[in-house]
Amino acid sequence: MSTKELILNKSLQLFSERGYEGVSMRDIAAEVGIKAASIYNHFSSKEEIFNHLLEEMDLRYNQAVSAIGVPEGSAKEAANSYVGISEEHLHEIAKGLFLYFLKDEFAAPFRRMVTAEQYRHSIAGDTFQKMYVSSALEFQSSLFETLITQGVFTDSNPQTVALHFYAPIFLLLSKYDKKPESESEALNELKNHVSQFSRLYSRR
Repeated sequence: MSTKELILNKSLQLFSERGYEGVSMRDIAAEVGIKAASIYNHFSSKEEIFNHLLEEMDLRYNQAVSAIGVPEGSAKEAANSYVGISEEHLHEIAKGLFLYFLKDEFAAPFRRMVTAEQYRHSIAGDTFQKMYVSSALEFQSSLFETLITQGVFTDSNPQTVALHFYAPIFLLLSKYDKKPESESEALNELKNHVSQFSRLYSRR
């Protein structure tokens, strides 16, 4: 791992634990094990480090989605992949994304960081809303609207369907965020949620 990558990783760890304002460039340098002045050879400020973390999260998320097997493309394009999907396959996709945001060494502290900083740092707030709220709900609403139109799902309000699917998963992340010993319990609740959701809305 390069010094620059180490700085980013240690910064993310510190930001997620102490908050953005609670961490100085000197703190980061000490955690990395370099002189305070040396960190400026790689980043000019905390703001630059923070922005790099946002870019890195976008990159890693796209890679994770591909690895997990989440149908990609527009919501309408993705809907075609969900038409014949089994409940078991849907559960595996939900499980993969859930564990990624819960346990991944980058995604988990990143989520905690922007959650904690959303009211103090405008970029963090915008990122939290876009990544974990608005974009997720907009995509899922469009996805479910297509599935409803195609007759795969029962006639329902797509925005409400998106809330019914996403809100419990988001809540489970908060519930089990600091309970690594309860992972099996979390996954069981997730599976029950996906099964209940399928029974409520699927015409199959």
